[in-house]
Amino acid sequence: MDIKIYPEFQALVKEMKPLFDEAFLKLKPVISEYTFTNLYCWREAYKFSVSMLDDFIILRSGEGSLAQFFPPLGIGEAKPVIQKIINDTKKPFIRLPEELVSVFEDDSFFKVEFDMDNSDYLYKVEDLNLLKGRKYDAKRNLIKKFKSIYEYEYVKLNSSNAAACLDFEERWCLEKNCDKVEGLNKERQAIREMIGNFGYFNLIGAVIKVKKSICAVAIGEKLNPNTLVMHVLKADPNMQGLYQVMLNDFILNEADAFEYINLEQDLGIEGLRLAKSSYHPFKIVKKYTVSLV
Repeated sequence: MDIKIYPEFQALVKEMKPLFDEAFLKLKPVISEYTFTNLYCWREAYKFSVSMLDDFIILRSGEGSLAQFFPPLGIGEAKPVIQKIINDTKKPFIRLPEELVSVFEDDSFFKVEFDMDNSDYLYKVEDLNLLKGRKYDAKRNLIKKFKSIYEYEYVKLNSSNAAACLDFEERWCLEKNCDKVEGLNKERQAIREMIGNFGYFNLIGAVIKVKKSICAVAIGEKLNPNTLVMHVLKADPNMQGLYQVMLNDFILNEADAFEYINLEQDLGIEGLRLAKSSYHPFKIVKKYTVSLV
């Protein structure tokens, strides 16, 4: 479908998926935000709208005084596009990967700021598959303990059985008070979108069942030819070792075609940062904000 030409914008809609998928196929993105699944399922939370400028898809978050822009989607020199939009709007570009910000580092008109809270944790699939070495002793022990206590079933998700995850998500949210935490409530809405469109988005997912009840879920998809991105990883917090079992089993069963797995960002949440660091990332996929000085 056609997209409006900059400076006009229009809402992000499901029918744009083929256009975005084609752009991602050419771009081979490294940042976790850049799958159509992520953009569409979080469209309400981020108030996304789109436009076209010089063969680049422009993605805007918010509007008016709250507007920000995500990395332009296209092949070629992106700096002129970013410069024009920043100069026109006086609003920043966020979540820019290193290769896009390097051209701004010596430009005195622009400010480049590192954004650790939104940078991604990237791991080698082999490392998280095998969990070899002393640094993973605690993970292996937690997995062993869980398996010694519980008999469980690993079940792959598809478009016909994915809806069963919704009950688990609601139970998880009840325990975490999602209704009173804005970020968790927005995440709940995004997960509902993913599950409701599981087949359409070509997602990869699985659950763990104990006594026929879902107690953990993992959902991911292909980010680029050698990277799987994990959108959802949740487990009953009362079952020690379940999180580690869910992640390990998912990687063993679903990630053999990939070299890396991206576990997304920590959002500056100390608990998430500690948990993701404890798996010893191969690399932090750094993201930056570029704005006028």
